[in-house]
Amino acid sequence: RLDEVTQQAVQAKEELEVKAREAADEARKAAAIFALWAFASLFVGAFVASLAATIGGRARDRF
Repeated sequence: RLDEVTQQAVQAKEELEVKAREAADEARKAAAIFALWAFASLFVGAFVASLAATIGGRARDRF
């Protein structure tokens, strides 16, 4: 009887470890995707800011 309870506890522990590993893997993937999109949006924002500064500088010099 005691061996059966111990075996159930070990099996439950192993199942929880697998679920935790899967959840951590999903979180890692989501964080990687978020980081790539954040980089892309910051890069585009920097380009647009540079373009706007160039246009603004030319307009300032012209008038």
